[in-house]
Amino acid sequence: MYEVKSRVGLDAVGPSGLIGADAILREMVNCAVYQTQDCVYDINEMAKKHRGWFVISWQVRIHGRMKLADALTIQTFPYDFMGFTGKRHFKILSDSGELLVSANSLWTWMDIEKVRPVRIPADFLDLFGQDGPPEEEWPGRKLMIPEDMTERYRFTVSPMFLDTNGHMNNSYYVSAAQKCLPDGMDPRAFYVEYRKQALPDAEVVACSSAPGDEMTVVMYDTDGEVYSVVRFEC
Repeated sequence: MYEVKSRVGLDAVGPSGLIGADAILREMVNCAVYQTQDCVYDINEMAKKHRGWFVISWQVRIHGRMKLADALTIQTFPYDFMGFTGKRHFKILSDSGELLVSANSLWTWMDIEKVRPVRIPADFLDLFGQDGPPEEEWPGRKLMIPEDMTERYRFTVSPMFLDTNGHMNNSYYVSAAQKCLPDGMDPRAFYVEYRKQALPDAEVVACSSAPGDEMTVVMYDTDGEVYSVVRFEC
């Protein structure tokens, strides 16, 4: 287990003063990156070798609300690293130890230049270590797309959206999906499946199902191929 301390910043909250789903993802991704940086490989050195982690899916449950300036502890537990994939589960705790968020995720080790998975180096696993799987039960990671989807808006991937791997940052898919939520919809869980990279200058078409107890938002390219699927549950 690896953990970092954080606080909810002004850029992480909306008009309600509560942290958003996209900011929750950023807290967890940062924790994973810090562990990699501290225990295994320098991110810049990995980039020179055209290697990097791509996250494939997220499963996130929100147990308590986080507001501006709250103190947080983010914990990550890597497990089931084999071949070219690895899993991480996460916890976000309050300063009193209350469980605020639990999450599970799947990652793949990529050759960024050739855009294909490659085997995780043995020394990575030796330095990194592995924890056990989560005690919490999680559903399958594949998300179904409802038949009745309505286009909501379009946007172009600008340089400000990019991460160190040169494609749209994973949290921006969730930021874009949140814009489709109706006022007052307060998700208690969200699930994300990434299917295709959104590259610079790509046009992204955001479509959603009708809101209810759950709502699905899909990001398509202009040919109808899926970039990402996000399902929110209330």
